[in-house]
Amino acid sequence: MKKKGVRIGTVFFLIVATMLVTAIGTYYYVSQVINDIGRNQQMYQKLDLINSVISRNYVLSINLVDGYDDIINGMASGYIEGLGDEYSYYLDEKNFKAASAVTAISNVDIGILYSFDPATGGIKVDHPKAGSPAALAGIEKGDIILSINGTNVTEDGYRRAAAKLSGESGSTVSLAVLKSSNSELVAVDITRMEYVPQTVSHRIIENGIGYIYINEFDKTTLSSFNAAVDQLTEKGAKGIVIDVRNNSAGDFASVVDVLDRIMPSGIIVSVREQSSDTPTRYFSDDTNLMLPLTVIQNSGTAGVAEVFSSALRDTDKAVVVGTVSKGVGVGQRDIPLSDGTAIRLSAYEYVTPAGERFNGVGITPNIIVQLDEDKEALLPNLPEEDDVQLQMAVDQLKTMLGIQD
Repeated sequence: MKKKGVRIGTVFFLIVATMLVTAIGTYYYVSQVINDIGRNQQMYQKLDLINSVISRNYVLSINLVDGYDDIINGMASGYIEGLGDEYSYYLDEKNFKAASAVTAISNVDIGILYSFDPATGGIKVDHPKAGSPAALAGIEKGDIILSINGTNVTEDGYRRAAAKLSGESGSTVSLAVLKSSNSELVAVDITRMEYVPQTVSHRIIENGIGYIYINEFDKTTLSSFNAAVDQLTEKGAKGIVIDVRNNSAGDFASVVDVLDRIMPSGIIVSVREQSSDTPTRYFSDDTNLMLPLTVIQNSGTAGVAEVFSSALRDTDKAVVVGTVSKGVGVGQRDIPLSDGTAIRLSAYEYVTPAGERFNGVGITPNIIVQLDEDKEALLPNLPEEDDVQLQMAVDQLKTMLGIQD
């Protein structure tokens, strides 16, 4: 029997190839490190230059009590602003600090999702919950709360002020609100009360066609969605239109739960983080909604609502109708710093089942249908006969169901 061996030349080639690959990898790694060091040096040199110019030329004095803290906070804020990400911002110690008193369990909120507004230092309304005291008082998306019970938000700090929005049921909170619609400053009194978020509404559009509107994904949405599906099928619905237009806020776990209810076994979404080489993948089980579906979205559809429409589009579970969504494909976390400040930073990114990263781009529907701005402003109360996006979604369902007009 002839023994098999390895030639010296082959061994030499493998050694050289290994060394070459290692050298190339090392080169690119070192180059990246050098580039990072170079960029850091540029930043430090710039700060040193600015400090030198101010020291030689600034005619006024710097407040020795907190002036240097203001400078440091300003630099930190500018660094985050320089990222060009509207959802990331710096929180100084005052704005990050939570309320000193623990909120009582019996307290209720006014029913808004909110964030810090760096431009004014106020509390920006991202979403007034349907049926909440805030919504009933006329609070709208984009409004900015500048003071609470006569105290400016900037005086209390963002987190401490936001905690004051909650209180005992039946009590009143007085707000100074900068309206998003006309930039007017108005006084708004809101009576706090218990409420159940109305995230889902539904109806029969015509024979065999059901309609579900989801204005937000929260912990109540799955049960409300299931109830809506049951009631629509009991009334004879053979297919359903799901409307997520202007759905711009919500809970990631909630949208995953709703998609798990709808979709067959498969991937729902992947979440990519800078700190991990492997994305976290979320899957649906075998149980799924055995009905033809269409989804309506628009430019106001954002965040987890885009996860919703993209998952159904990519897996061919639904035909998506409307316009390109807003393109909010990232989520934020508060990252505390050791000095009591924090960074609100876009720390994770959603990736669709087809591998699409949609932040800043949006989700493109299967069928693009434009709706006039004046009509879009009337959503979700636009009459069906004027809603061409809804009409297209219904027509698609009729085609799937073989329904002839």
